[in-house]
Amino acid sequence: MSSRFEILRPLEEDTASKLLLVRDNKRGDELRLRRFKTTKPEEIEGLQELFRQLAPLQNPHLDRLIDFGSDKDGFYTIVAGALPGETLTEVLERGPLTEKEFESVARQLLDAVSALHEDAIVHGSLRPDYVRISGKSAADWQVTLHGFGQGFAARNDSKEEQIRAYRCTAPEQWQDGTTRRRTDVYALGCILYEALTARPPFDGRVLKELRLKHLGHDLAPLQKLASHVPGWMCAWVMHLMAADPEQRPRKAGAAKELFERREAPNLPELPSTRAELAENAPPPPPVNLIQPQVSAPVVLPNPQQGARNATSSTIPISPGMHVAANRPQRPAAPLMPAQRKISAPMPRQPAAPAAQSTPLADALAKIKSNKPVVIAAAAIVLLLAIFVLPRCGQKTAPTKPGATQKKH
Repeated sequence: MSSRFEILRPLEEDTASKLLLVRDNKRGDELRLRRFKTTKPEEIEGLQELFRQLAPLQNPHLDRLIDFGSDKDGFYTIVAGALPGETLTEVLERGPLTEKEFESVARQLLDAVSALHEDAIVHGSLRPDYVRISGKSAADWQVTLHGFGQGFAARNDSKEEQIRAYRCTAPEQWQDGTTRRRTDVYALGCILYEALTARPPFDGRVLKELRLKHLGHDLAPLQKLASHVPGWMCAWVMHLMAADPEQRPRKAGAAKELFERREAPNLPELPSTRAELAENAPPPPPVNLIQPQVSAPVVLPNPQQGARNATSSTIPISPGMHVAANRPQRPAAPLMPAQRKISAPMPRQPAAPAAQSTPLADALAKIKSNKPVVIAAAAIVLLLAIFVLPRCGQKTAPTKPGATQKKH
């Protein structure tokens, strides 16, 4: 990082990064610098790609990126302005949002996530801690979305903080680590559920318990906890949180259209008790839960035709290489001439030799190709074994004493 920036004071820190207030000595502005703690080359390369894709976005609900890059201390980003307002989590400590407050937050969040999704960028780890609100009342609230590159970072390594960090994780992330736009929609639903109730939809004492609740969709119906808002609003939030990804809106823009029309698909009524839920819900697949790591870029699913994927997630369940390279390359961002390391191609594995043909293999192939004939022959042999063969071995019954044979 250039000596142009002077560090004033630390603002916050988590297990993945540290946020500092700095001054631009050239312009005299106060800016925010986030220093990521990872030193792994592949993770730094993933962060470079992520912020290269974020740099062109101009949205009032996303931070304006001033600079980003890597130096001897790792990767850093610099954004404009002081840290705005307070987190949604801090706002909810005073109680659930009113209907007007909820509409203000929902619209602005949908606008921010829609801007990401339209550019094929996936946040991957949305949660209330990454939503900041400034302003005195709902009428002038300004909502901004943060957390890019931080993933599931926690304030410390305690179990309580880990639960807080993973409370909006989608079922498919718990199962195989895949992340896509529908995953963001699920996490957005979890955020808005918490906004209306001032409590997370899923909770647990350990990560394993939290995972089981997400996979089993073990949560209280929102309609019973948020009676102060219209029913369509509760149904819409529950629609975003559908356990099956294919039952959710495909992206934030589709969810936004439903919200503006005040619509939500008719969903089956949720069980009212945990006993009913446990009885009706299928058992979750056996997945081994790996202990959280500080930083492990998530594996994205194979992109659809023309899709371009990027993610800021660090998911400990299925660590793997960052796959934002599926996205067509843009011209280098004007912010910095970042040099990107190009990894060597993987050596091609030799093709397996074809299996040699043998008489036994030929016979088995013929049997497989004539299944009806083989089944009919087997049925005839079975009938012969049951009815005919036992009679062939029977002896003539002996003649009783004193009985006369009938003459013909």
